[in-house]
Amino acid sequence: MARKTLNAYAAIEAGQGADIGQHIPVMRTLQKSLRAIEEIDPDLIDDWGPIDRLDEGVTAVTPEETENSFEHLRSLIREHGQQVPVLLRPSKSNIGRFEIIFGRRRLRACRDLGIRVKANIQEMDDDTALMAKGLENAGRRGLSFYEKARFAEEIAEQDYTAAQVGSVLGVDRTAIQHFRRVTKAVPRGVGAMIGAAPGSGRPKWIKLAEAFEKGQVTTEHALVQLNQMADLTSDQRLDALLKDIAKRGAAPRVSNERSPLKGVTIKSGQGISVSVKKGAFADWLDKNLDEVLRKAHQEFKATSKTED
Repeated sequence: MARKTLNAYAAIEAGQGADIGQHIPVMRTLQKSLRAIEEIDPDLIDDWGPIDRLDEGVTAVTPEETENSFEHLRSLIREHGQQVPVLLRPSKSNIGRFEIIFGRRRLRACRDLGIRVKANIQEMDDDTALMAKGLENAGRRGLSFYEKARFAEEIAEQDYTAAQVGSVLGVDRTAIQHFRRVTKAVPRGVGAMIGAAPGSGRPKWIKLAEAFEKGQVTTEHALVQLNQMADLTSDQRLDALLKDIAKRGAAPRVSNERSPLKGVTIKSGQGISVSVKKGAFADWLDKNLDEVLRKAHQEFKATSKTED
């Protein structure tokens, strides 16, 4: 299926935006790359930079061969050959090897098929490479909210500022804050097992982040639930996990209540609450409670191996 919109790379190939290359380094790089297509042994290519897409083959996103799946891409390359080259740069540390800037899935498909990969090879620094990656992202299948969040995290971990992250992804500061909240609260393992969830936007992921922030779900429980959802799509897994969390949150909290003395009620379960009926004992306890608690804590430390 032809793309509905040209990305920055394809726009140059179509003769659009020729002047912009005079001012933006990454555009000059891409312009040059159109004249430098080579066929490279996939085994000579190493990974580089932040991961921008949750790999369908790893995260078990959707088992069916959908239009956007890796299996579909591999079938297209097998039948029609690789139509779009990947972008490489020479390795800085290993002479004769290369680092991939974008096109990881195309590279993987060529590896699987045992064929050489068509590639543009250009010298570029990290900043230019990162921007090229971001421009390529803008023109292909839109990354899902969670894929963007993970991509933003990967970029930030390489000491880029929030402004630089926003420039690469084409989003504002508020979006970056949402990304950070999700990647900080949702454990990576949980996110990976859910997958890209291409049909699920910010509200659902923020809802999941809130559940982890509030302690409504643990990593262990989430992973157990997701392990039972292997036959579901990525979006369905996210929905099912949120539904499970909602049910758990609605369950009544266990609370124990006892009355060791007349007029005294103790409730436990979510901490301890002590209620004393108004009277002489309540007045005495009000004056001496601090000392009573200090002595109780000393006894606790003397008899327990755990410091509270």
